[in-house]
Amino acid sequence: MDALSEVFKTVCLERTTCYRMELSAPWGVRMEAFDGAIFLVMVRGSGWLEVDGIETQLPLVGGDLVFLQKGQAHTLRECPESHVIDFDRLLDAQTDEVQKALHIGGAGLSTTVMYGRLQFEQLSENPLLSALPPLIVIRGEDGQKVEWLDMTMQFMSSEMTANRPGAQTVIDHLASILLVQAMRAYISNTGDCDRCWLRALREPAIGEAISLIHRYPEKSWTAEDLAEQVRMSRTAFFVKFRDLVGEPPNKYLTRWRMHRASQILRLEHMSLNQVAHLVGYESEAAFSKTFKQWMGQSPGAYRKE
Repeated sequence: MDALSEVFKTVCLERTTCYRMELSAPWGVRMEAFDGAIFLVMVRGSGWLEVDGIETQLPLVGGDLVFLQKGQAHTLRECPESHVIDFDRLLDAQTDEVQKALHIGGAGLSTTVMYGRLQFEQLSENPLLSALPPLIVIRGEDGQKVEWLDMTMQFMSSEMTANRPGAQTVIDHLASILLVQAMRAYISNTGDCDRCWLRALREPAIGEAISLIHRYPEKSWTAEDLAEQVRMSRTAFFVKFRDLVGEPPNKYLTRWRMHRASQILRLEHMSLNQVAHLVGYESEAAFSKTFKQWMGQSPGAYRKE
């Protein structure tokens, strides 16, 4: 299994709330900050996006996907000077709870936007989500949605309107697919930027080493062990890993062990001794000491909280 797949298994999506917005000119909507992530897809039409903290207004056309990793407050308008209404007040007045279809604006040209809010466990602590920039824009192809996005949106829209049993579960899974595809598109287009960890996933040898650490955190990996597994010299591997990931292999291994331990403590009913062995510690005391250093509290206190 590749490194991205291993990491994505730790992205725990608690719930997805989706809305289909039918916008008729003139229109404008203001969304306040959300404790999670946000995606919006310009299904058809066009508009302008303003994200708090980012000076430039972004033009959007049919087929564009936007992902706001930090759930920043933002405004979506027909044109830069359009008057806006408050999205949450609009939701309070919403009566069509089943379809979650919102009709906004006047009697002019139509624009359709699929808008979603994603709630995660440990959003800030997940290595994948925390490595992403606050704003990702994936452009369509000449105003047309890419094939995978079009299929996902059609399926999601169908589940939102049909009111079938299990619809929310299907929508959550579709949102996960949307997130994976967005991450793949972003990583494939990421150049030499400061998002070192994401660049590391694209490099075959380092990506393989990260995958081994993620898959087998209980092993006592050394730089020599990992270098041998990916067929590199120890020195070349160590330097390349540190440069791409931003820290040496041993520190990354500890970071990943603590992340996995925190997941197990939240989701599984195991003794601290069992958790310690699952993440590579021979004694509960050694595990508890390291966990407290990294997480700021003991494993027992973390679990109770």
